[in-house]
Amino acid sequence: MSNATMRIRHAGLAALCSISLSAWPTTGAAQQDQHTEHTEHATQDAPVVHVDHAEHGAVQPAIPGGTIAPLTDADRAAAFPDLGEAVMHHGMLEDPLNKLVLLDRFETQDAAGGDVLRWDLDTWIGHDLRKLWIRTEGEQLSGDTERAELELLWGKGFARWWDFLVGARRDFAPGDDQTWAAAGVRGVTPYRFELEATTYLADGGRAALRFETQYDVLVTNRLVLQPLLELNWHAEDDAARAVGSGLSDGELGLRLRYEFRREVAPYVGLVHERKFGGTADFARAAGDEPSDTRLVAGIRVWF
Repeated sequence: MSNATMRIRHAGLAALCSISLSAWPTTGAAQQDQHTEHTEHATQDAPVVHVDHAEHGAVQPAIPGGTIAPLTDADRAAAFPDLGEAVMHHGMLEDPLNKLVLLDRFETQDAAGGDVLRWDLDTWIGHDLRKLWIRTEGEQLSGDTERAELELLWGKGFARWWDFLVGARRDFAPGDDQTWAAAGVRGVTPYRFELEATTYLADGGRAALRFETQYDVLVTNRLVLQPLLELNWHAEDDAARAVGSGLSDGELGLRLRYEFRREVAPYVGLVHERKFGGTADFARAAGDEPSDTRLVAGIRVWF
């Protein structure tokens, strides 16, 4: 190809580019004008409105031209109102006053010296972390009260499912009335063992400790087998109440209840009681056996 031909082609390309560049601004401007025209037409057909929060939701026309009004202090106040202490308290999780009355054991036992009537009542009233506990238990032999006690305790939750208890216990039988200061814990261990341990202190340096644990085994949805273990320990002899120092007595029970309703359940069972050490000696001196196994039948009620 000759040099003259090359120069002619270059000149043609340059002319073509010049024509295109000169036409492009006109086309872009036309498109921009067309887009602006559509926007203004849509704005006229559907005028923009805004809500005036200061006027409690009244709808007013927007500022001419569709510009959003600047945010004012009145708008902020309407968006974040002061609800007040009463409303905030209502919205929070409440801790209502609750109560429970549990007659855990009310039963008759077939003992060697006659029929035994035994009760064990446990009740509380209060909130999740603070409760007032009232407990009483005892037994009668052929209509005569062999043992009776009443406890009044204040409970404070310190861990999940656990309460610390402090208060007083009053013994009415056997012997003369006696008052103890009481402190202990009660709760549910892993695998749902219910545990209770209480220390008692009385005049003259007397001290006692009670430990109790029980567990519910679901045989069926309504048939429940409950093993129970209770141990009592005393720091010194108490001849008036036929109690010796050290591990004084214990009870191992096995009760099978049927819950017609969750709140009402009759039961039958077997209970073995044993006295140890000096307490066993006091029993033998009185002509009693230090151990006894009994059949029991009773009812468990709560509400």
